[in-house]
Amino acid sequence: MDGQTLKAAAKEFSLLVKAQRDAFTTTSGARNGDFGEKSLDFAIVSAWAYVAGILHNSPERIGRHYGLRQALGKDPLNAAALAKGRHKTDPENYRGLGYRTDVKERGRFVELFFAQAEKGNGISPAIIDMAIKKYHAKQAVLEANKAEQKVGA
Repeated sequence: MDGQTLKAAAKEFSLLVKAQRDAFTTTSGARNGDFGEKSLDFAIVSAWAYVAGILHNSPERIGRHYGLRQALGKDPLNAAALAKGRHKTDPENYRGLGYRTDVKERGRFVELFFAQAEKGNGISPAIIDMAIKKYHAKQAVLEANKAEQKVGA
């Protein structure tokens, strides 16, 4: 990515942050801090930037990625749905997608942002579930490949 492309990505991310905050600011100025600040979760920041870098040469897909901030009638990240996003392997104390910053969380968000960039329909419970499952399926394939290499097959 060149300097202009990086600058455009930074501007688009700042607009996503603003849209997310605005979605949870009431007319009295009160905020739902947790959902309003969701876009600044480290897993989201890094995954969003990673996907922007990968998609920068695909005008249609990067446009849909950047267009996430224009979600109609709701918060762009659908924070309530993210909070319910989980996998069967998650521990009981897992609070949903977007509360942790580990590799697994970042990988799940990369899958989510890639999937969203394909259609541009925003983030829904169904796409969250699909992204989480795709992440785990890819991890299982990688583990199987490592096991296969050990056997020498």
